[in-house]
Amino acid sequence: MLLFINACMRGAEISRTFKLCHAFLQNRQFEEIDLTKNAPAFLTGEDIITRDELIDNNKLHSPTLSHAVQFSAAEEILIGAPYWDLSFPAALKAYIENVAVRNITFKTTPTGTAGLCRAKKLTYITTVGGYIGNTAQADHGTEYFRSLCKFFGIAEFQAFCAEGLDIATNDTEAIMEQKIQEIRTN
Repeated sequence: MLLFINACMRGAEISRTFKLCHAFLQNRQFEEIDLTKNAPAFLTGEDIITRDELIDNNKLHSPTLSHAVQFSAAEEILIGAPYWDLSFPAALKAYIENVAVRNITFKTTPTGTAGLCRAKKLTYITTVGGYIGNTAQADHGTEYFRSLCKFFGIAEFQAFCAEGLDIATNDTEAIMEQKIQEIRTN
């Protein structure tokens, strides 16, 4: 199963990021988590205690852990989110906090951590009005998900970014069409 994490906060009708994700998903079966309508809450200290108790008591089918179980079981993952504040919307961070669960998506070992996710590949799609460039200093979102793949044991990571979409002299439709073609050929 392909799991689509939709953090395209402007909605399907307006979001350019969603349009790129739609190109990726075309003719594929997938399950969607729509963070624009139903984002999980940020975790508190009390939430972590409750979550640890559920894990320690092997209650992995609790609704509290459902996002983590679903994420861990996915065969492939697509994350779509606009470039906001050098990374991505806060709703997506809250979702990741809820899926980064010990003994579900990763485990601790004497030498560090080991990923437990079934997915072999994670794709991250984003769009930006200006230009990010190829520097990790400016694109914390892509680097964050590249690192999370290692943490979760996902072997392959790819990212697509359509840039310069709000520059008045740019042909936005041409940029989008070029990125759609790139997505469809990968």
